[in-house]
Amino acid sequence: MLNSLNHQQPVVFLDIDDVLCVHRTFNTREVSAALAGDSTVEANQVWQQIFHSTAVESLRQLHQEFEPAYVISSSWTQDLTQAQLCEVFRHTGLSFLADALHEHWCTPRDDDSYRLVEIDAWLDTHALLSPVPFLVIDDLVSGQSLRDSHLEENTVLCEAGAGFLLVQLRHAREVLKKQLAIS
Repeated sequence: MLNSLNHQQPVVFLDIDDVLCVHRTFNTREVSAALAGDSTVEANQVWQQIFHSTAVESLRQLHQEFEPAYVISSSWTQDLTQAQLCEVFRHTGLSFLADALHEHWCTPRDDDSYRLVEIDAWLDTHALLSPVPFLVIDDLVSGQSLRDSHLEENTVLCEAGAGFLLVQLRHAREVLKKQLAIS
């Protein structure tokens, strides 16, 4: 567990699709319908299957070790409010994520933005004068702008359709430990 007396709380920029949500049938449409109580969607099935169980467990382990604040960097923020995302997280075994959202909980997005620009904008607005240790967890598709960028050394990329698995968890630990000078 992170010793908060000696270290700043890290920030994890978290994508959802292909990091937690690798299911090809369930997506934000089904999540929105389940949240609205739409009878055409089996809500319990959505909550049980929307997020990959290994990805959830890997994120839980990272959380237990480093106790980060989370900033959602995902297209899901265009479809769901902060309250709705928190409800989704609570339904899917990710209450710790809902409870640890940063007060500035998402990166700025528009239809033409891409991950590098969004994360840079968030860091420039909220961490420029007081830099924080950070980690970006994204996938190879939506996070392609992070490759070969100045953020690459703080980035863990997941294979599309696979999610945040043990190999990515190990890399994420290394990224945070290096910044936090934890042996």
